[in-house]
Amino acid sequence: MLLERRFDIQVNKKLLKLTERKVRDYRPSPNVIHGWSVEGPPPQAVANLAQYWATEYDWRATEKELNKQKHYATTVPGNGNYSAPIPLHFVHEKSKAKDAIPLLLIHGWTSTHNEWSKVIKNLTATGSGGASFHVVAPDLPGYGFSPAPTQDGQGPREVGRAFDAMMKQLGYDKYIVASTDVGWVVGMWMAVDVRNSLIGHYTDFFFLLPTAEDQERYSQRLTTLEESEYISVMSEWTSKHFGYATIQTQKPQMVSVALSDSPVGLASWMWDLKYVGSDDYVITFDEMITDTMLMWIQEPVAAIRGYGLFSKALNFPSTDVPTGVSQFGNLNGPFKELAKFPLVPRPWIERSANLVFFNRHDKGGHFPALAQPGLFVDDVRTFVSEL
Repeated sequence: MLLERRFDIQVNKKLLKLTERKVRDYRPSPNVIHGWSVEGPPPQAVANLAQYWATEYDWRATEKELNKQKHYATTVPGNGNYSAPIPLHFVHEKSKAKDAIPLLLIHGWTSTHNEWSKVIKNLTATGSGGASFHVVAPDLPGYGFSPAPTQDGQGPREVGRAFDAMMKQLGYDKYIVASTDVGWVVGMWMAVDVRNSLIGHYTDFFFLLPTAEDQERYSQRLTTLEESEYISVMSEWTSKHFGYATIQTQKPQMVSVALSDSPVGLASWMWDLKYVGSDDYVITFDEMITDTMLMWIQEPVAAIRGYGLFSKALNFPSTDVPTGVSQFGNLNGPFKELAKFPLVPRPWIERSANLVFFNRHDKGGHFPALAQPGLFVDDVRTFVSEL
């Protein structure tokens, strides 16, 4: 087993030249749609992004900024249905506090370790009036700089056990998991498979669909107002905004081939979810291009395919691991009908987890660690105080 080693981000010139050429050669779509709609990014917005990318964006400057964090790489043994070794990239920032708690941050779709860039410093800070943390923020396999799987069978359970092995390598036998989006699926399976390693599990995304019983009560108008609003908003989400997930789950290879040859196309694909779910947080061109580059560098095939594997693994049992849930509404988002997405009713969460902390915010959206980093850090600390 290889131990962790320092890792510096340095993308080779040949790939950068190829990327620059493809961005310059981008052929804009006909400008039929002039505003952002359920169909996706307007052609003019994508053209503007491509123009900025081709003329102003500086990857080397971004690379220098990313390398200010302490990056590492390691390899852990395969497990479960995946026999090959699993190489991982991660950021590891230690706190100076003597009683700091190890914290594993697991990002979601359209993101990488960089999703946590605005919260890591505050989480490691001392003298903050709350817990301090030794932060470990890996890239999921196939995302960022964690190499893609080389064979079939690597689902969320295999990834969770790999992350646990990584934490053990670092000397962290007990730790807290904080998760979001598809990272939440990994976290939920870790609460089953490596339960004794977890002090607790905090998430800003506890995603539940209504059960058949919930739907029956809804049809008979027996659900609470909160339940009715959630069922309604889930219907709106799945019918008008969830198309990307259906394609990534059912036809991952088809869409991957297209997006692997067009950096601007990949940016557009990722941008839609970030725009729809980011409340009123305005994602800059630099942020959007950087997020795209972190997926583009090793091609998005594995990340997109993994999304489908993770989405099919939601049958985890109820967990007794102490769980904290923060919900961040989309009150100021571009689609008002999604203002309460995904505000799952608390009683539904309690059916699936040992809920010891629950908080709800009107704002923050699907990427609260970026849009509302202060609220995110405060809630993590409050959750820990309840353990």
